[in-house]
Amino acid sequence: CNEFEMKLTEPVPQTNAHESREWYHANLSRSQAENMLMRVPRDGAFLVRKRSEPNSFAISFRAEGKIKHCRVLQEGQSVMLGNSEFDSLVDLISYYEKHPLYRKMKLRYPINEDTLEKIGTAEPDYGALYEGRNPGFYVEANQMPVFRTTAKAKYEYRAQRDDELSFTKNAIISNIDKQEGGWWKGDYRDKKQLWFPANYVEEIVSPTAAEPDRNETTELSPLGDLLRGSLDLASCSVVVRNEGRGSRPHVFTLVPNNPSVGPVLDLATNSLEELKEWIYGIREATVFTEAKIEEGKLMERKHKIAMELSDLVIYCRPVQFDEDKIGTEQACFRDMSSFPETKAEKYINKCKGKKFLQYNRLQLSRIYPRGQRLDSSNYDPLPMWLCGSQLVALNFQTADKPMQMNQALFMVNGRSGYVLQPPIMRDDVFDPFDKTTLRGIDKVDLVIEVLGARHLPKHGRGIVSPLVEIEICGTDYDSTKVKTNSEADNGLNPTWQTKFEFSLLNSAFAFLRFVVYEIDMFSDQNFLAQASFPIQGLRTGYRSVPLKNSYSEDLELASLLVHVDISKTRGENGELLSPLFAASPTAVPASAQVGRDRFGELSSVSSSPSTMSPLPQSPPQASAYRVMDGPLDTRYQASIDDFRVSQESLLDHMDPQNRRNLRRTKVGVENRV
Repeated sequence: CNEFEMKLTEPVPQTNAHESREWYHANLSRSQAENMLMRVPRDGAFLVRKRSEPNSFAISFRAEGKIKHCRVLQEGQSVMLGNSEFDSLVDLISYYEKHPLYRKMKLRYPINEDTLEKIGTAEPDYGALYEGRNPGFYVEANQMPVFRTTAKAKYEYRAQRDDELSFTKNAIISNIDKQEGGWWKGDYRDKKQLWFPANYVEEIVSPTAAEPDRNETTELSPLGDLLRGSLDLASCSVVVRNEGRGSRPHVFTLVPNNPSVGPVLDLATNSLEELKEWIYGIREATVFTEAKIEEGKLMERKHKIAMELSDLVIYCRPVQFDEDKIGTEQACFRDMSSFPETKAEKYINKCKGKKFLQYNRLQLSRIYPRGQRLDSSNYDPLPMWLCGSQLVALNFQTADKPMQMNQALFMVNGRSGYVLQPPIMRDDVFDPFDKTTLRGIDKVDLVIEVLGARHLPKHGRGIVSPLVEIEICGTDYDSTKVKTNSEADNGLNPTWQTKFEFSLLNSAFAFLRFVVYEIDMFSDQNFLAQASFPIQGLRTGYRSVPLKNSYSEDLELASLLVHVDISKTRGENGELLSPLFAASPTAVPASAQVGRDRFGELSSVSSSPSTMSPLPQSPPQASAYRVMDGPLDTRYQASIDDFRVSQESLLDHMDPQNRRNLRRTKVGVENRV
C-alpha cells in the first residue's frame, strides 16, 4: 500500500454561539449601551457589545448605581478578561452570572430591546454616568479565585531526599500542586511545597479546600461572604403573598410568632421557582434546628456538669448594675455587671467617666456589642479601656480597626492574653477625659519618618499607587491622623521620606497605627495592609515594620521602613518620671535633675535592641513581675543596686569639693529597715 503523511493545520472555527444570545449586540456603540443601561435602575443589568477594535468586546453593566465597562479580548479560540481565560463568551458570561464580576456584583439582567420594554423606565438615570470622569473609562473585573486541593495520607511516607515531604498516615496535606510523573507538591506543617508520591494520598473535599483564597477584604463589606446577620427561623411563620408587593410579583413574608422577637420581614425573588426554593430551604433549616436542639437536651441529661466549673461561679457573681453603690461599703468585688454598648456609652463620657473608672477599680465590668449589629460590626473599644473596663467583647470574625487595636493591646506582656492597667488608673484624681489630672506620666514627643516600603500586596492585576496613613489612637486630646503622598505605580519598593511629629500627653493609652492604602482609578482609597502597636512598646531607631492584613495575619515580605525618635519631657504638673526616680512633690536640685536626664539618656542608648522589631523584647509588665519574684533579700538588694547606679551617675555632674563631702553608707542585712 502507499504510505502518506498528513499534518493538522488550522482548526475548524467554532460556532459563534454568543451571537444568538439575548445579551449580545453586534452593532452597538458605547453611548448607545449607556443609554440603554440608564433606563434600567438595577445593579446587575448588563449587555455585551462588539467594539470597533479587532478581536475585542466589552461588557457594559451597572454596579453600585453606576454604569461601568470591562474589556474582553479574543485570542484565537479563547477570550481573555484580565488574566482570566475562557473558552468562549458564553462560558465567560455563565461564570459571572454565578460569581461576582465587579466587587460584589453578579450579572443578573441581560438587556436588549425586549427587556427594556418590560423592566425599563421612561426617563434615563443620568446620575448613573461617571461623575466628572471620562465616560469611556473601563474597570478591571475581579480576579478568578484560586481553589486549593487538599489530600489525606493513606500511608506513612519518609522523605528520601531534602526536597521531599515526610508525613504520617491520615495526615492532611494542603495547597497541592499536581505535577506529572506521579509526584505532587504540597504543604504539611512547616514544610512548604515539597514533593511526595501521589499514590500515597487521596483527595478530600473540605470546606477550606472548596473555598477560594481570602486575599482581600473591602471597606464596603468587611465580612465578605460571611454571615451578615441572624434570624430565628423556628420562631417565624412563612406566608406567601400571592398578590406581590409593589413592583415585585413574587414575595413571601417571615412573620415572628412573638412580636417582641423582631419586625415582619418581606422578601422578594425574581421568579416563582426561586421563591419555592427559598421556602423549601427555610422549612428544611427549621426542621434541622429543632432536631439539633432535641439532641442537645438529650446529651445534657446524660452527662453531668463538671463540679470544677460550678465552683468558679462564686468568684464572679453577675448582678444588676447599681450606680448608687459605687464607692460605698455595699460594693463587693465579687459582683460583676454586664453592659451592652448602648448602656456603656452613657457612662463613657466626661460627666460619668470618672465614676465608671471608680467602679472598675473594685469590680469587673463586661461590655458586649448591641444586638442591632446584624452585620457583626464592632464599636470603638478604646473609650471602654480608658474607663477601666476589663472585659470588652468584640466580633472577632470582623476584620476592622477595633479588632486590629485589640490585637495590638494584647501584644504586650509577652502575648500572655492579659495586660496590666497603667498605674495612673488607680489614682483617685485621674479623669480619663481631663488632661489636667495626669500625674506621673511624661509628655512624649514622637517623630516618625516614613522612608519606604517593600512587597506591598495588591488587588487584582493592576499596579498599586500606595500611600501611608499614620494615626495616633488614644484620648481625645492625643488622637490625630496624617498621611503621606501617594507613590504612583510602585508597590514593590516605594519611597516617601516624609517626617511627622506628634505630642502625646497620655502615652499609656495611645496606639500607633500604620495603614497602607491604594489609590485606585476612581481616586478612592483601598485598604492594602496595616500594623498597629501600643506607644509604650516602641523603641527609637530605624525599624522594619512587618505589615499585616485586615485580620492581623502576617503578609509575607511586606514591610515598612521607618525611623522612630522618642523623647520624654516634663509634664504640665512639673513632675518628671524615670525608671529609677518616683514622682515626688518635693523640689529636685538642679544637679540631681541633670543627673536624671543624663541617666535617662544612658539608659535609652544601652537598651537599644539589635532587632528591627518596634516592640521591646521584654514588656514592662513582665519585667515588673520578674523583679517581684524571689525572696525579700533579693528584691531589696535589687532596689539598693538601682539606687547606687543612679547615685554614681549624679557624681559626674557634681563639683569635686561636694563629691568629697558625699558619704556613702553601706547598707546590709544588719542595718536595713
